[in-house]
Amino acid sequence: MGQVTDRLYEIYVTQETNCAETMLRAGTEARSGQTPEACCRMMSGFSGGVSSECFCGAILGGVSAISYLINQGDDESFEKSKEATEEFVAQCKEFFGSLDCHDIKSVWRQEEIRCYQAVEKIAVFLNEVLDKYCPEETV
Repeated sequence: MGQVTDRLYEIYVTQETNCAETMLRAGTEARSGQTPEACCRMMSGFSGGVSSECFCGAILGGVSAISYLINQGDDESFEKSKEATEEFVAQCKEFFGSLDCHDIKSVWRQEEIRCYQAVEKIAVFLNEVLDKYCPEETV
């Protein structure tokens, strides 16, 4: 089992992938080894705070990874994915003081690496939640 942060820099900075797709790919690739191309394309509208600097795209990408990895289409796993999502979002909000792209970006964005440091912290929270709710043997 890999860590969500293992390929984060490569995906986000080197490949210049948007924040939402980066977090989905980093999460799913750490646990399942791959991310379906259709899922990656779906994430484009969530970057940059849903293109309006509202809710952070990296957090939304993390929620997408949680849903993809945990929710198997039954009531029990659906509830488990909701619980994991609540925990993940709460950790992000507590750390950043906001879930809005604009608020996070105003503190964390750097020209050359964009919001990498914030994305990296979000990846750590995602990894913690996946370790708890999606252990290696269930993937």
